Amino acid sequence: MKSSPKVVSVVGKLLMLASLVFIVLQIARHGIDFSLAASPFVIMGLLLVSAILGFGIVFAGFNFRWFIKDITGVSVDGRIVIRAYCASNLYKYLPGSVMYLIGRNRIAFETKKVSHAQIALATAMEGVFILLSAVIIVAVSISDEAVYYIRDRDVSIPPFVWGIAGGIVLVCVLLSVIFRRRLRVWFGKFSDSMKNFRFVSRVKRLGTCLFIVMVMAVTYLVVLLLLGEQITLDMVPTIIGLYLLAWLAGFLTPGAGGGMGVRELVLYMFLDGYLNTAIVLSSAIIHRLVSIVGDVFAYGIVLAYAKARK
Repeated sequence: MKSSPKVVSVVGKLLMLASLVFIVLQIARHGIDFSLAASPFVIMGLLLVSAILGFGIVFAGFNFRWFIKDITGVSVDGRIVIRAYCASNLYKYLPGSVMYLIGRNRIAFETKKVSHAQIALATAMEGVFILLSAVIIVAVSISDEAVYYIRDRDVSIPPFVWGIAGGIVLVCVLLSVIFRRRLRVWFGKFSDSMKNFRFVSRVKRLGTCLFIVMVMAVTYLVVLLLLGEQITLDMVPTIIGLYLLAWLAGFLTPGAGGGMGVRELVLYMFLDGYLNTAIVLSSAIIHRLVSIVGDVFAYGIVLAYAKARK
């Protein structure tokens, strides 16, 4: 059963590919024109969004350093943590979608103060708090109207998408049953390590993660406005909540690097009809592109800082 994680990854990749194919077909069907994004004003706005996302990644790196300190009680050199964090953040687009997690263990190689297990625990806790933050914002943002809108939608999802998604769920359940003893041991170690993670520290980290997730959602809102979507104030919470639901779907899909394809598909299914179809499709793709530019920009900031220090 050692190949089971590979099966999960392969199934996730199939879902990602299916999502990308579906998006391409929808773009061809609706004849999306991306020329609007070529205006100087929109380009400058998108570059600003990329910069904001880039600085957000750097700030998330500082937050990860605080996670390490809160859990282990050890203060690791911020330059080592931020450099490894921003570099490994680029690895999430590689096949398998796990290299960015492994890349963070560079921190343990470059300093003897923390172990690989402690870095892995900090990574797990960051993921849990990011997910919890997104769920909290979704719960607060989505109104009753949005719930009714999602429930009453006549969304035609291709059968193969349901099949692949069901396969992922089935494999995850089987893995949980097969490796239940190892999971029990791991959770035991996890509980012991969490004793150092005090309540005040948890509140601080949750607050920081809430800020990071909200910034990410607001940048998508800005992209919609730059592309000409008419948005009223009462629509803002619903759009933010639906975007984060789509983001959660991509985040939780194994094998899909950065949730690529999956997030865009779910975003289209949620917002098509609520917003202009052409703008929903183009905004989903453009926001993905500016996010990638932001990831590269974050690493560029780290390299520029290191060079300036020398």
